[in-house]
Amino acid sequence: MTRPSVRVALWASAGAVACGALAATPAPPTTPATATPTVTPTATSTTARPAVPPGTAPQGFTRIGGPANGLTVAVPQDWVALDLSRDDLDKSLTSIGLSGEALEQARRSLRPLVANKAVWASDRTSAATSPNRFATNLNAFCQESPDVPADQIVADVKRQLGQLGATISQAGEVPIDDGTAVRVVYRLPSRGIDIRGTQYYTRSSSSGRTCILTLSTDKDGLQPLFDRIGRTLTPR
Repeated sequence: MTRPSVRVALWASAGAVACGALAATPAPPTTPATATPTVTPTATSTTARPAVPPGTAPQGFTRIGGPANGLTVAVPQDWVALDLSRDDLDKSLTSIGLSGEALEQARRSLRPLVANKAVWASDRTSAATSPNRFATNLNAFCQESPDVPADQIVADVKRQLGQLGATISQAGEVPIDDGTAVRVVYRLPSRGIDIRGTQYYTRSSSSGRTCILTLSTDKDGLQPLFDRIGRTLTPR
């Protein structure tokens, strides 16, 4: 009997100009990989900061998302955000200053996220200081999935990320403001860029769906910020 799994979804946004001309990393297949990355389980790395009540935002952050997306998450106030549950992608991209080829690249990259009614956000200044012109970014959405234990989610994510050549450094269940989540920290080579990625998986008790948050950068030193953002992930 085939074991149910949670499908990994990765869309990384590479900034080429201003807020970024975006290049997508597609979701990997769900067939088993032949190599398994080394994993160090952790359940303490997101506990440095005190929790805030679910549905609120830490100081200097703003909450994005809502019922249409199936989740909310808090991001720094100076990040730009898009609600992709609305069928107005071109208008949204134009509103953050994209045009021409940058607009076309962003349209191609974010179209899969529209189908998932995702939220997307990016540090608008990060591409300017990135050697690869890569915009630090996140996307989050919810999908139908079976209710499986944390260790099975970890195994599924290990297998699927392994297919992409990722190296996983940490994987395990961690506390978030609204309960617990599976957190996976990895490095992923993509189009010549060494992506530092973090994913959070948490289940909505009300909708029965799994909500997935993916944070991506090409810079060192952003893990504390990613953990602070991830802790605010709240299913709706």
